[in-house]
Amino acid sequence: MMIAIQRAAPPFNLRSPIVRYSPEHKAETRKQIVESAAAEFRRHGVDGIGVAQLMQSAGLTHGGFYAHFDSRDALVADAVDAAFDQTMAALEEAASAAPARQRKRAILHAYMNKKHRDKPASGCAIAALGADVSRLDAGTRKRFEARVASLIALIAGDESESSRKDAILMLATMVGGLVLARAVRSEALSTEIVDTVRAAR
Repeated sequence: MMIAIQRAAPPFNLRSPIVRYSPEHKAETRKQIVESAAAEFRRHGVDGIGVAQLMQSAGLTHGGFYAHFDSRDALVADAVDAAFDQTMAALEEAASAAPARQRKRAILHAYMNKKHRDKPASGCAIAALGADVSRLDAGTRKRFEARVASLIALIAGDESESSRKDAILMLATMVGGLVLARAVRSEALSTEIVDTVRAAR
């Protein structure tokens, strides 16, 4: 007598299906990471926060980082650019709203104030990250330098040598004043520094 052998059904495939995201979704996620990192680096410093915390602050998991960036240095460079974009937009707006003779004064006052002092996460990349960037890779430093040059050109307003020198002096005064105002513990001294730099023009 022949006995029929019943073959077992193949096991269930328990693997999750591969989720494919559109290029638009990937670009938006990358932008989200960069903007979040730009704020966190300015708040904590480049070495003050790790990739896992950066991804968490962007509302994403650590594992997704390398789908968007080859390295942490690549994120730092993009984040510095994003921070500069924010500062440039604010200063360009202030400059364009002022009469020609008041451009530099408008830029100075838009930059040097207590709100900017108290919110480094949304402020100037030079004041927040300048010391960090000086120790980073050559590529990031080159990009940083290009953005500093753009900021000098914005302040200068024209290509004359005297305007450029004045713009460099003004930028150094603003950045140094902001760093100093943030560093001191005394609220009274900090405010005095801000007010003194603002009164320079």
